[in-house]
Amino acid sequence: MRVKLMFSWLMVMALILVLSCSKDETNPEVEIKLNPSNFNISVKDLTYNSAEIQWTASLIADESKIVYDVYLNDELKAKDLENLSYQFEELEAVTTYDIEVIAKSTYETQVVVSYALTTKDTPNPGAIAMKIDELSTDQIKVSWVNSDPTQNLSYAIYLDDVLRAENLTVSTFTFSELEGNKLYHIKLIGRNEFNKTVESKLDITTNDYAEPSDFTLSVESVTGNGAKIVWGSSESEKLTYRVLLNTVEHAKGIEVLEYEFTSLTYNTQYTATVEATNEHGKTKSKQIEFTTLEAGVPADFMIFIENISQESALIRWETTGDKEEVISYKVFVNGFFKGEAFNDNQILLERLEAGKLHQLKIEAKNAYNKTLEKTSEFSTLEAVSLSDFTISSQDIEQTSALISWTECVASDGSKVSYDVYYGSGSIAKRGLEERQYKATGLRAGQEYTYKIEARSEKVLLPRTQTISFTTKAYEVPGEFELKVQDITETQAKVSWTNSELPSGGAITYEAYLNDIVYTYNASGNAFIFKNLKAETNYTARIVAKSQNNTTHEQTIRFTTKAEAVPEVQLNVANVGIRSFELNWKLTESPSYDSYELFLDGKSIKAGYFLTYTFSDLQSNTSYKLKVLGKRAGKTYQKEIEVKTLAYPEALDFDLVINPKSYNQVEINLNDFQDKNRDRFEDFSEMTYEAYWNGAKESWGEGVTSKIVRNLEEQTHYNFQLIIKYADGSIALEKRADFTTPENQAPVWNSDLKIKQTGFSFLELENNFATDAENSDLVYTYYVNGTPLQMNINYGGNTRGTGQIESGVNTNDNEILLTHLESDTDYSFYIEAKDPKGKVGRSNTIQFRTAVDAKEVFNIMAAIETNVKQVGPRWSKMGKVSSMKEIRINWTIDGVKMERGQYIDPSKVIELGGDHSLVLDYSPFLKENPDVSLSFTVLIKWIDNEALEQSESTQIVIQE
Repeated sequence: MRVKLMFSWLMVMALILVLSCSKDETNPEVEIKLNPSNFNISVKDLTYNSAEIQWTASLIADESKIVYDVYLNDELKAKDLENLSYQFEELEAVTTYDIEVIAKSTYETQVVVSYALTTKDTPNPGAIAMKIDELSTDQIKVSWVNSDPTQNLSYAIYLDDVLRAENLTVSTFTFSELEGNKLYHIKLIGRNEFNKTVESKLDITTNDYAEPSDFTLSVESVTGNGAKIVWGSSESEKLTYRVLLNTVEHAKGIEVLEYEFTSLTYNTQYTATVEATNEHGKTKSKQIEFTTLEAGVPADFMIFIENISQESALIRWETTGDKEEVISYKVFVNGFFKGEAFNDNQILLERLEAGKLHQLKIEAKNAYNKTLEKTSEFSTLEAVSLSDFTISSQDIEQTSALISWTECVASDGSKVSYDVYYGSGSIAKRGLEERQYKATGLRAGQEYTYKIEARSEKVLLPRTQTISFTTKAYEVPGEFELKVQDITETQAKVSWTNSELPSGGAITYEAYLNDIVYTYNASGNAFIFKNLKAETNYTARIVAKSQNNTTHEQTIRFTTKAEAVPEVQLNVANVGIRSFELNWKLTESPSYDSYELFLDGKSIKAGYFLTYTFSDLQSNTSYKLKVLGKRAGKTYQKEIEVKTLAYPEALDFDLVINPKSYNQVEINLNDFQDKNRDRFEDFSEMTYEAYWNGAKESWGEGVTSKIVRNLEEQTHYNFQLIIKYADGSIALEKRADFTTPENQAPVWNSDLKIKQTGFSFLELENNFATDAENSDLVYTYYVNGTPLQMNINYGGNTRGTGQIESGVNTNDNEILLTHLESDTDYSFYIEAKDPKGKVGRSNTIQFRTAVDAKEVFNIMAAIETNVKQVGPRWSKMGKVSSMKEIRINWTIDGVKMERGQYIDPSKVIELGGDHSLVLDYSPFLKENPDVSLSFTVLIKWIDNEALEQSESTQIVIQE
């Protein structure tokens, strides 16, 4: 670029000199300027972040002085050097730099030599050897050795893919509070100063827990329906017990050493199991067998049968012994269960079969599950019956018939009535006392079925008789003859002779063509079918119809005459690169035919039209066209061949690729449009296909520049661009290679500054960093070298370790660090990490918290209590708005609480001269449902520069 500018400047000066000479009409002496000679560049020393280059001397004819300028990626690094070497510092690893050395003479002439230089990669860390130093049921201690002692690594260690510590500088770590007999996956990642990592993995299973010790088991007492078992165990173990009887669980989680079984079955053998469980879930079981005592049978009883009818009977029984010992009586009839009695010694049997002998059994059962059976028998009364009867039909006409039947008699002389049904069971008449029925509204020539049901109040099922008959049919019109006359291309006349009824009567005629009705009343024994198609087969049907809708029909076939076929003329107009227009007409007029248009044998359009414009075609391509006309069932056609024009050839251009950052580049295509603007009026329909290392990416249409994102840093890419015309043919192809630069770590704009400190907090200014790629940064806060969690409102860090109160990943100008110990030295710094893992660290702040004042206050009795909440009350300490935080330290019986709970001051209630606070302990009960509801509560009130603390007070909640 500088050479081009220098050349342009020399050309302008020469032009000015020529014009000046022409104007003055003089010929001054031409100044002779000597040029420096060419020279060579080489690399003397090359590392990952520095390089020393040297070059041979550039010579000039008069041996005048030569000086050198040095450029790195178009940036001037040194000017007017007299020595023949230069040292570059602070370079990026694995990066290609463009170097230019310019030799300059005193005649203002120069020579430029270019050189491409690529730095080396940063060194990788050595391998890590990890081993197990200590192993128990709840602890694993590991240590490791780095095979390359020349590098200082920091370490991050994971347990089951969960980060446990990072930025470690020691070579050992202990995992605690683990589970026994569990496989754990340990991963260690070492990182050197160049942000390169090495990984080591280790799988280890913790030691298993011991089982409970052996214990004794015995039966203390046995009755007819119960038993008591006792057992003994080691007093040094904390055990819970589970009790089972015949594999069914009866008790769980008990701590006493005895259990009593109740509601057992008499004279039955049982197996009792006691399972002991220690605090680690290990179990040991013991079993013992016992048999309950025998029980007696129920007291005797007598059976009485009363109120017998056709379908029911009352059953009673009387107990001769102790009635109280019988708990139930079961009644069976003919082997089938009919019911059960508990307090009343009787039962009514219903829905029995009339006139039948019934076997009766009653089974008594006592509380000891013993039974006693008694049997008897009885017969129900005989049922009433109906006599048989006959049915007949008379006076059958086309629409009516008379049905009659003989008398049906009940055996007990009760009244009998009749129901009439027709068809599939539809009721016609109900409750008739007379013995006949007139059926009307029937259809001629149809078969009908009627059923008569005789019913009595004393008979459950009726007597039935059924009859079928067929009504008389109507007369049918007689035979007649058809003939066809006057057949043309579009019509034909059909005539016929008369059809007659046997008894006389009027007849009408209906005309059909190919089963399509043309008229329902054809007069004059003839009909003309019009608007027919030429040269087509037709079937005419004439139907003779009586007034009763009886019919007789005749058919006849005929074919219409053929129609003349016309000739079509084609005309092509407006032929373009991707389109042309086709028009056609007939040699005769008028032309109302339908047409079908074909392109290379494929149907394009059909209907009534005489012109069509083809578009979206391929350029420079021949197409075969065919127009197919249709008239009166016949077709005619005309074919023609048309060729589209070719696109003009595109001119080559310079493809410009501008690296935007380590993961994106800009492809500039303006030069293509500038050079081809005279050839193409519209670039918007051109499409672009890009290939990155062979992977295709479609860019669409009308592209002038394209920013490609999500590239990999320090990666070489082979780029291919294919520009296509609107029809998909290729206009031009371009190729280029380039390498993306390395990602830069975030940079802190200014140092952290202390705004103010208190006895438990630190307020800072300027806690943000910037990144060259403007990407989202993740901030990690460190107190005394330990990273902190963010935005913890309840639970989390204990006082002394620190807690961040501002938002996550924000560029706030202020930050508040709270939950510190008073009168204590601390260090604080922040790390900003970009999505690629590059880290930038702020300066470190060293500070000491202030000394706090302490005052103990008393908690009074709980005033807000229920099964899910507890509310302590204490003397009012000041305005709630002055509080910074309230911290609750509590211990729940049976549950070890390692952390305190920080409560929002807005939860405090002011009650006159007191304060009250409702604490929700339901989450602890959900995780520990078996603990007792007893709390030890310690409340701390923290003000700006003072800390007031209550004594420990126990609060017991009663369910």
